[in-house]
Amino acid sequence: MWDPAGISFEIIDDLTSDPVVTVVVSTPDGVLRFMAEPEISGSTLILRGVHVQDAWANAVGAANLKVLARSVMERMDLNGLVIEGALRTTGASPGRRPDILRFSRHVRPAPAAEPSDT
Repeated sequence: MWDPAGISFEIIDDLTSDPVVTVVVSTPDGVLRFMAEPEISGSTLILRGVHVQDAWANAVGAANLKVLARSVMERMDLNGLVIEGALRTTGASPGRRPDILRFSRHVRPAPAAEPSDT
C-alpha cells in the first residue's frame, strides 16, 4: 500500500478543455493521468466520466485507490469523494461502465483537553 506522503497531484491545463480536467498523479509506483468532469456539491467532490491514462494492469488496486481518495479529501478539505467511471473502451469488459465508488473522510474527534491543576 502506498504512503500518502509519496503521492502528489498536479492539474495540467493544456491537455483538456472545460469541463474536463486532467490531473497527473505521481505515486510510489509511477505516474498516472486521470481525466474527469469535476463538480463540487457541498463538501463532496464528484468526478464524472473518470478515465485513467498511462495505467498498467492493476496499476492502482483497491487499497491504493483508498489512499488516493483519502489524500484528495484531506488536501482539498472535503468530506466525500464520488467517482463515476467512463464507459470502458479497452481492458476488462469493454462497453461497460464501472460501478460508482463513494469515499468518505473519517474525521477524528479532537483530543480531550487535559484537566488543569488550577
